[in-house]
Amino acid sequence: MLRERASSRPIGACFVYGCIVQGIFFPLLWSMIEARERRRRRAAMEFLESFRGLTLPWWGWAIVLLSGAGVGIAKAALPGSGILVTALMVMALPARMGVAAMLPMMLVGSVVSVKKYWRFTDRKQLTVLVSSALLGLGAGYLILRNTSNEQLKPVIGVMILLMLAFQQGNEYLRRRRGAGSAGESGQSVAPALTMVFGALAGMGTGMANAGSPIISLYLLMAGLPKLPFLGTSTAFFFVMDFLKIPMYLSLGMLTGQVLRVSLLTLPSLIPGMWLAFWMAGRIPQGVFVRLIQVLTAVAAIKLLM
Repeated sequence: MLRERASSRPIGACFVYGCIVQGIFFPLLWSMIEARERRRRRAAMEFLESFRGLTLPWWGWAIVLLSGAGVGIAKAALPGSGILVTALMVMALPARMGVAAMLPMMLVGSVVSVKKYWRFTDRKQLTVLVSSALLGLGAGYLILRNTSNEQLKPVIGVMILLMLAFQQGNEYLRRRRGAGSAGESGQSVAPALTMVFGALAGMGTGMANAGSPIISLYLLMAGLPKLPFLGTSTAFFFVMDFLKIPMYLSLGMLTGQVLRVSLLTLPSLIPGMWLAFWMAGRIPQGVFVRLIQVLTAVAAIKLLM
């Protein structure tokens, strides 16, 4: 009798424990899971509702989603192609939003690039360029502050066409240098000319993320070899991109909606870099450059209309 009672106690304890688990623990766990799912759904709905005031055609959303790939291509294979992304973003979005939404992408690319090439940077050239670029950033700030979105679009269109002209000068100088007619490595450039190039690059990157052709042309004129060229260029835009953060904040350009739009662009950044590596071995560089230049010119002219 006593043995039967002793054996029934564990069974009774297990029964009570099972009732507690089924009656309290499981419902509590289920309610916690449901609450977490509700929070996720609410966050997703709030994220989607944040775009309610932004009405874009299907091609506008396509440009936003794929613009990260364009920046990835620019960072990995073809630096000058970044101005095409600027032109397309300004076509798809209000001008200020299009320019500001690119900044997080540019920051990510700048951090990756400067980490790789910093040790090759010509610090003397960098110091002069950055100091003069501050004047250009100031000019870009005043233009952005005193123009509306509609007024800004043709201004950016003209700026992009000027950048294309600088690219043509850049390519001409490369050909001359390849033929032995350009300056040797380490060739000095007049300080006044350095200041002019720095100011123009600062204004171009501040207004439209489009200073790369100017810096490339200047560094070729200065005769920098490939690695110092890349190091100085990436370091310059690393500094400029971070200086643009307070500038855009003071202009009210980096709003919550802009950052959410920018968040949509980031997933395509790495695939864009992979695509650039794939294209580099399959598409002739000259053909690709001409294609980008033609598309950029068409987009810039569209901004003027």
